[in-house]
Amino acid sequence: MHCVSTFLWRKTYLCRVKIHTIMKKFWLICTLLLILTGCSSQKKMIILNRETNEVTVKKGQSFEIEFLTNASTGFWWQLTNEPELTVVTPQDRRYESSAPVGMVGASSNLFWKFEAKEKGKQTLKFVYAREDWDQAVRNREVIVTVK
Repeated sequence: MHCVSTFLWRKTYLCRVKIHTIMKKFWLICTLLLILTGCSSQKKMIILNRETNEVTVKKGQSFEIEFLTNASTGFWWQLTNEPELTVVTPQDRRYESSAPVGMVGASSNLFWKFEAKEKGKQTLKFVYAREDWDQAVRNREVIVTVK
């Protein structure tokens, strides 16, 4: 009888040790995943809505500025000081619309993407105008700080 109880105790002990080892590995993997997820979120895209006019980003990080636009009016958002930019670089633009396809005269959202190149502070100057910037109906300035 003593041999049987010793055998069962050892078997139970070994199972507990294996479970404990597995749990340690599981928590280690979970911790590493959390750390890696946290590090990758530092490069997450920042989108400035139409009311936000100031942003702080890290060097190498990208961000987008949102504008409300309506191309059917002949007006569009233009970056007026692009040749002077040293801290950020314009990347590309994309449009999103919630209007049904083919609907004429509907407004849409313009997202202008930039990348932070150098540390510093710079103001991006935009006008909502036709070809002639002197006839701008709206202006917007966005202050960008790159750390």
